Amino acid sequence: MWWWRSNLSKNLPLALGPHSPGCMDIMNDYAKDSTFIRLYYPSAFSKEQNDSSKWFRWTPDNKYVEGLAGLVNSWGNVIKLALWFYGGEFPTGEPLVPAMWEAEPLQSEKKFPVIIFSHGYGATRFLSSTIAIELASRGFVVTSLEHRDSSPCTTYYYESPEAAENDKRTWIPHMALKFGPDHYKIRNEQLKNRTNDVIKLLDFLELINKGEAKNILKSELDLNIFKDRLDLSSISMMGHSFGGATSMLAMSQDDRLKCGVILDGWMFPIKEENLVIEKPLIFINTLTFHIESNLQVMEKYLKETDEIYTMKKTTHESQTDTPHILGYWLNWFMPKLDPVVGTNINNHMTLRFLHKHLGFPEDVSDSEKYLEENEPNFVKGTLLYARMPKRKL
Repeated sequence: MWWWRSNLSKNLPLALGPHSPGCMDIMNDYAKDSTFIRLYYPSAFSKEQNDSSKWFRWTPDNKYVEGLAGLVNSWGNVIKLALWFYGGEFPTGEPLVPAMWEAEPLQSEKKFPVIIFSHGYGATRFLSSTIAIELASRGFVVTSLEHRDSSPCTTYYYESPEAAENDKRTWIPHMALKFGPDHYKIRNEQLKNRTNDVIKLLDFLELINKGEAKNILKSELDLNIFKDRLDLSSISMMGHSFGGATSMLAMSQDDRLKCGVILDGWMFPIKEENLVIEKPLIFINTLTFHIESNLQVMEKYLKETDEIYTMKKTTHESQTDTPHILGYWLNWFMPKLDPVVGTNINNHMTLRFLHKHLGFPEDVSDSEKYLEENEPNFVKGTLLYARMPKRKL
């Protein structure tokens, strides 16, 4: 629970790569089904030049705080108080993301490799910022989707240019998880909508690279600055929980996606699918999330060349930002891995995998060293958490 938290940092952990991460939001149209992403990228500034005056609030609107509070059956004011007390920065009352908002991107002869990130159930485009800023600091462009399927804690769009000009947002509420005879059908339909979001984003990335994309959000950074800067020949897919299943379905449908990083994949929405994924995969699991039926579906898609790891003393939230801000909310009485260590293991495994299959980053010696030093904190393979209460997949 958040009041047990001992690390009182006012911001998320700093990225470790050589570049200060930059960040901007992009929405491409005035419609409910518009593409909405948070774009993380390597900025023109070094790690040492990361200007904290350009850092920004973790939650971009109080509606997200209320949405997150609803997920944990709490009041919005309780979450706001926790954010302020344990992670807040005066005067915003919010923890900060240590990335430079709309900073100039890195100028380089090499194009940026691209990662698409799909969030989990109840999450948002910003809930795994610790992962995204680290990858951006290493030279990747990370496009973090905010899905339009009612799975986020909340999201919004603008109905018209006038609405955008006046910041009149139309909010899409979260659809609560309800078990029953139609549960699989509903989640599978959501999964297909989410996959369509990914495919539309792939098309949008091509427009960005051509200099033909538009951003209807107010921004001081011209999107055309990314013209001819994206390497779209080796796009990686990455997703947490529901986003893991989304990643797998998208990879089975679109050959523009070359490899996949599945973080605590929630396999229920694809349990009746027979996907053909002839691309490299890595599964990075936390300890307490996986019941036997979830692992059975996951193992159905494992090839001999794929990798699977389980981080010890971790929960489903370990691959999000919340342990850094609010502490752990799940499995209260289980000893927990330091969230910074958990995030670093997760990120270094990802970097090593991408290096192996994409050749980028070129040097992952620091990742190899970190994983060797922290080998006692994870296992190769799966673990079934014995104390997990029974639930249906």
